[in-house]
Amino acid sequence: MTGKAAVWLAACLIPLQAQRVILVSFDALGAQTLFEDPVAAELTVLQDSARRGASSPGVQTAFPSTTANSHAAIWTGCYGDVNHITANNPPVLPRAEHTFAERTNGFRAEQLAAEAIWVTAAKAGIRSVAHQPTQGYPFTQFNAAPGAVVVNGYQTKQIAPHALWTPANGRRQVDGSYLFEHGPATFRVKRAEGALEISEQVSGATVRAQAWPVETEAPRERPLARRFSEGLPVAKPAPAVLYFRLFSLTEDDFRLYVTAWQELAHSEPLGAIFQEAGGFIGNGPSSLLSSGKLKEEEYLEAVELVTRQLVRHAQWLDRRFQPRFLQSYLPFPDEFDHEWLPASRAGSARHQAWRRWGFTVINRAAQEYRRLAGQGDYVLWVSDHGMAAVDRTVAVGRLLKEAGLEGKVNYLYNSLLVNTVDWRGGTLSAEERDEVLEQARLALSVVPVFTKFYRPEEYRGRYGIGGPAGGDLYFDLAPGYSASARGDGAVVVAAKPRGVHGFSPERADMKSICIVTGPGIAAGRRLDGMRSVDIAPLVAHLLGIEPPPTVQGRSPLDVRSIR
Repeated sequence: MTGKAAVWLAACLIPLQAQRVILVSFDALGAQTLFEDPVAAELTVLQDSARRGASSPGVQTAFPSTTANSHAAIWTGCYGDVNHITANNPPVLPRAEHTFAERTNGFRAEQLAAEAIWVTAAKAGIRSVAHQPTQGYPFTQFNAAPGAVVVNGYQTKQIAPHALWTPANGRRQVDGSYLFEHGPATFRVKRAEGALEISEQVSGATVRAQAWPVETEAPRERPLARRFSEGLPVAKPAPAVLYFRLFSLTEDDFRLYVTAWQELAHSEPLGAIFQEAGGFIGNGPSSLLSSGKLKEEEYLEAVELVTRQLVRHAQWLDRRFQPRFLQSYLPFPDEFDHEWLPASRAGSARHQAWRRWGFTVINRAAQEYRRLAGQGDYVLWVSDHGMAAVDRTVAVGRLLKEAGLEGKVNYLYNSLLVNTVDWRGGTLSAEERDEVLEQARLALSVVPVFTKFYRPEEYRGRYGIGGPAGGDLYFDLAPGYSASARGDGAVVVAAKPRGVHGFSPERADMKSICIVTGPGIAAGRRLDGMRSVDIAPLVAHLLGIEPPPTVQGRSPLDVRSIR
């Protein structure tokens, strides 16, 4: 070994002592999208970070490649066979107390069974902030600890959803104003010289929404969500700040969008976050988009607002708590790529333009997150999974029913679960399980779009499949197809083209991103062979601490981790 090589090896083995580590997760920003999709040219911050730092050509995510379990793997450094988050809606544990058909919310923390990296850091004496992580609420020993500030508004109670108010769905009053209900609160809306005044009836708090045409200037430089009203505070049953956007106003009509009212939970007192940083919005109003109540350009203005407020909260938390480890999350591009990715990939100029707008907003967020980092800090850009275009569905439920397996085998997102005796009311022994699984495999194999099957006994070490909350048989499908629990109708049916994920983590379109910049990170270095479970050990490596105790991965910057 040369002297230069020995110095390099020694440097890799010594924990990197970062001033701070900032970890930002983007929902459904796949490696294929980042590095190959033309609209991702708008992601100049991430593209520049990949050139200046180290990056993976594609991170193997969890299986199925869905949001809740893939993020849980990022936070804990282990897959669902250990952390018990195996899907967006995994089976409920313990098995002896629940049937094999029961499901729970994998985005919440009740079933989380492994320690998140911010808890590990806090136990090591490192002040940490976890901002809007999956499995961030309710607070448990695995997601909260002294020294770790956890803020979550995604898994809390929603008081009222996004809404579009028009005279047709309000109650007209004798003075010409309208009353609208939003959750338990009543709001009066009245005209005021080219605008609407919105007042909360109990507190009297009032904001003014000016009528503006829809934005036509791309959000590269201008303020995000500049056409929205100031925030209107509401107090009960949960403090929040609502925002309004008046898209049109005529003598006898108006279209007034109001944001969702979501409870914001926090493991430590936050004090003036609403007064100083504004409200938390949550996800964008995709339901209003898909129902046709909002036009695409209007929805994108709401995407700007969601992003602006998430970033403002992250900035506020950073100032208030001055953490050495800060984690934050954005729900994009997942939400709009579910709607627009297929047509964009097919060459639709309109859909490409809408996605480009959304990616420009994501880049604005990345600019602000990067500004939080000092010269000696590390920044990690990661994601949970990619996205694929799908226009046909396969009725797994019908195939199982025709094979006489109804009640014996249940569909669980790209996998099957057998009704074994360890489940409450289960009827099948371990020996019968294997026979039933083979019958199920043969029943699905009749349709040639099922391309591969995976048994936990063979693939658990590679993908973390199986375990107490996992399936008994996993499968992948040919491009363009997705699975459904539907038990009737044609086996294969055409469906509205959508962006879908959940497929094999080995597929290029499912692989996620990991980019790291900071002192000592060689420009252009490739992080080959990365898995989602390697990210928590990477954070620990940069902080100079031991990874979470149940970790299955290793830091790609540690030469001892080469597999």
